[in-house]
Amino acid sequence: MATRPEEKKVLKAMKEAKTPEEIIASWFVQRPGYEGSKDAGFAFWIKRKPEMVSTFAHNQLTQLVERGILDPKTRYLCILGCYMMADHWDGVMAQCCNARAAGATDEEIMEVAFIACYAVGKAKNADTSKALGNVLESATYKNVKPLKE
Repeated sequence: MATRPEEKKVLKAMKEAKTPEEIIASWFVQRPGYEGSKDAGFAFWIKRKPEMVSTFAHNQLTQLVERGILDPKTRYLCILGCYMMADHWDGVMAQCCNARAAGATDEEIMEVAFIACYAVGKAKNADTSKALGNVLESATYKNVKPLKE
């Protein structure tokens, strides 16, 4: 697939951006009216190692937009769910705004939150079950005796 028509302006801004400040500013094209952080949490890298911004954020985002495999709304809802599961709370505002700009409703955003909580909760339940099962059935645990007074 190729860049979707609604994202041609976004991709153009991203490809023209060269400095870390320009790169971050280009991300704002995805969400008209967004008043977020001008450094998007990358101030340390901008100052100390600016290539980190393009290497670990911008290049991948540009590729996601350019490939056009997922429509923007679906892509941003997926990223939002990933950020929630990864506890990347600073990114939730930006991704909610991206999703809204791409046509997502509050109900769809809330459903993504529900799915993230389900996935984390179910995984935690399964992992806890396995861990506690291994512990409670182990000889090490069974050989522990209560302290005597």
